[in-house]
Amino acid sequence: MQNLFAKRPALAIFGISLALYLCGAWILPLSDRDEPRFSEATREMLQRGDGIVPWFNGDYRFDKPPLIYWAQMPCYELLGENEFAARLPSALFAAGTAVLVFFWTCRLAKPATAFSAGIIFATALQVIIHAHLAVADMPMVFFTAAATWSGWEWSRPDANHRGRWWWFLFVSLALGFLAKGPVAWLPALGLLLFRIFRPRDFHFSWLSFVGGLLLMLGIVGIWGIPALIVTHGEFLYVGIGKHVIYRSFDAMEGHGAGGWKWLLLLPLYFATFFFSFFPWAFCVPKALWNWWPMRRTDVCGLYLLVQASLVFLVFSLVTTKLIHYTMPAFPAIAVWLAREIERGAMGRVKVAKWAGIMAVLAVVVTIPGFLALKPEFPSAQLFEEAKPLLKPEMKFAALDYTEPSLVWKFRGVLTNYMETVDARQAADFLQQTNPFVLVAPTDFCRTNSALLTTNMIAVQTKGINLANGKIVDLTAIVNR
Repeated sequence: MQNLFAKRPALAIFGISLALYLCGAWILPLSDRDEPRFSEATREMLQRGDGIVPWFNGDYRFDKPPLIYWAQMPCYELLGENEFAARLPSALFAAGTAVLVFFWTCRLAKPATAFSAGIIFATALQVIIHAHLAVADMPMVFFTAAATWSGWEWSRPDANHRGRWWWFLFVSLALGFLAKGPVAWLPALGLLLFRIFRPRDFHFSWLSFVGGLLLMLGIVGIWGIPALIVTHGEFLYVGIGKHVIYRSFDAMEGHGAGGWKWLLLLPLYFATFFFSFFPWAFCVPKALWNWWPMRRTDVCGLYLLVQASLVFLVFSLVTTKLIHYTMPAFPAIAVWLAREIERGAMGRVKVAKWAGIMAVLAVVVTIPGFLALKPEFPSAQLFEEAKPLLKPEMKFAALDYTEPSLVWKFRGVLTNYMETVDARQAADFLQQTNPFVLVAPTDFCRTNSALLTTNMIAVQTKGINLANGKIVDLTAIVNR
């Protein structure tokens, strides 16, 4: 193992990171609400043969661009439509980002420092968490990091292979957008600011910058124009209008706060940083204090910190807030922190020790912890109970409990989409003679027990709805 670290450090970082991120990835069911939405959308795109527009439960899903779905598709083809396959792209992109951070730092410091940078990023708490989730964040973080790195290389006064870095930068910006939208364009904003305020340190022509933006938009347009045509412009209206602009000025799904409460949440990310980038965040204040006198001379350090700060600033101003929104800043912070550790500005920081502790904690949580938590997922448990009774052609409806995880689990067998019904419609649903499955609160099923016939079988489960933290008692009534 020591020889591997010495001779193939990038391979060691990738192998260690990937093993850490895949640990337990097959155990837990997809957790509401985002994981099953992304994963089911990929399945429905495959079923429809539609690689352009995402679908969920028979309707368009405009929340995110398609790159994560494209990444999940080959995983489904190779491994089947399951939790592990759905989460595999996040693990691969997270491990890939750790390797990218290593090579990035190799351009700035010693190989040992670069190895520390990769490990610092790989073992940050929020990275470990999101590398285990079937969502779009890790692909976006990867391409944002790639754009930040290549933007630095491209803008050097004495840059070699400037054309290569130009392509690397603007293709990364395009793919970052296809992963999660305009947030991936923040590195371009940072470059623009440095070109304006530090022109002696950042050299590139405005023509090449504009040309790069046109290339970026052209790559996005290869997907975006057909998507807009097919959806008659709805993808732009909902995807950008609602999920970018509206999210910026009003809290969505209870995340954040509007009005005067928004002011109280402005420092939120500077507080949650110590959780998200744990344990390395606790090294940052002292490192920053020691670095501050060099702010005018350390151009690279300034670049890294400004690019990271832009992420914190933008999301502090955005009304909708989730703790993981600042992850695009983590690669730059990891590179900067590793350089400061190399300078010895903070004394001896034992990167290997703390990384080992984080790895052990992650394994403890993801194996015995996930096994203990698995029975508390009601959609998965109800599906396992009902699965022997299900037939593909059955109609499918749900009352009150309509979480996306129900769609993901039951449509693994059923071909019909889930209908959302109220109490009166559910009672009518029970009186049909066609094969069906109805998921409803157990109290409703007891109240309407007179509607059940001898052809119907009821299975029951209890669990925790992780989306709202409430305990649910559910029954699936199956009419064969």
